[in-house]
Amino acid sequence: MFGLLRETLREAWRTLRTNPFRTLLTMLSVTIGTFSIVVMLSLAQSGHRTLSSAIESIGGARLLLWIPAEGKTPSASDKAVYDRGFTDTDLAQLRSIPHLQTATVMAGYGRESVWATPDESKSADITATELGLFEILTWQVEWGAPFTRRDLDEKRRVAILTEPLAAGLYGSAAKAVGQTVFVGRKPYVVGGVLAKREMFGVNFGFSWTDTVFVPIPTAEKREGRPEQARFVVGVTEDAVYNDRVEAIGNAQLLVTHRSIEDFSSLDFGSFMGQFYNFFLALDVVVAMIAGVSLFAGGIGVMNIMLVSVTERVKEIGIRKALGASRGVVMSQFLLEAMALSLTGGLLGVGTGLVVVTVAHAGIATIQENWVPVWSVGGVAASLGSTAAIGLFFGAVPAWRASRLDIVECLRR
Repeated sequence: MFGLLRETLREAWRTLRTNPFRTLLTMLSVTIGTFSIVVMLSLAQSGHRTLSSAIESIGGARLLLWIPAEGKTPSASDKAVYDRGFTDTDLAQLRSIPHLQTATVMAGYGRESVWATPDESKSADITATELGLFEILTWQVEWGAPFTRRDLDEKRRVAILTEPLAAGLYGSAAKAVGQTVFVGRKPYVVGGVLAKREMFGVNFGFSWTDTVFVPIPTAEKREGRPEQARFVVGVTEDAVYNDRVEAIGNAQLLVTHRSIEDFSSLDFGSFMGQFYNFFLALDVVVAMIAGVSLFAGGIGVMNIMLVSVTERVKEIGIRKALGASRGVVMSQFLLEAMALSLTGGLLGVGTGLVVVTVAHAGIATIQENWVPVWSVGGVAASLGSTAAIGLFFGAVPAWRASRLDIVECLRR
């Protein structure tokens, strides 16, 4: 049995080598298909992984937000009872919830002009925060130091800048620490500069490149900015606790807000689930688009095998006259089709992996946070598809060859 299979394989390879140019052209169509699947899936999954890595770096699925209810205008009676937004008492209550690792408050005030000198101004987001925000976002203060409790208690005019903004105002981030930056015509001392961060369009209420952070008591008590702009950022110990923490937090806020639901909560866990499902569907679409060229390659394999059957009618007749059964003839042509398809698939996968590696290296020079992925699923799907294509599209030519009549074959 194995000897017959080995001999059939040898014969198949000998036949393919007799027309190398035609064989190469036939394999090329399959090669392009597998190449497309490997490259497109690998780069798509790299993009997904890079984006999800950026989201995970700021808490990802463990994040919970409590924000002012949008579009809700309290009635006059509600205002008489409660109209303060999120308070320090609210924050203390939320921080006491089991499995909530940490929580803090922040407030965004939109974009304003900031400057180091009157003739050099830039537009930046103004964001006020309590202690703990940078720890939640795992955002390191690269130069200088983060806010201290004393900065908040004494309502100091101290600011922390994002690195691109600091470099734009002072020439370099390192030079910014200790300098004066004017925010809303009020002077602030630059206490620190945050490390440069790329978040690929993920918005968290402020720009990751052009933002001035100030202590929230300074903004509210000293500068008179609205306390209702606050929202709460929390991160749980594990995403499995999100529902429980969110429910307890909402209940506690309703108590401190005297049953006035002037807030809403957002669970990033459900958002991340939708995010991953969306990109999984996108991977399938990408694979299907690339698979069209692989299907076209399969048609090319069938076409060339039909031509081969026509050209080798006399050979088939001689083999049958010497005792070859229909199954042996059919096996030979099926193996030839699968050999064409699999060889083309291997070439496509190998070339695709090389191109993906070069592409990753090139993208990494532009985007340092790029997460390279070589799609194992894409490779497996490509090779599995090529084997199936060889079997499926080689079946008709193989069946036709096996059904040829010996006498008719030998007459030609």
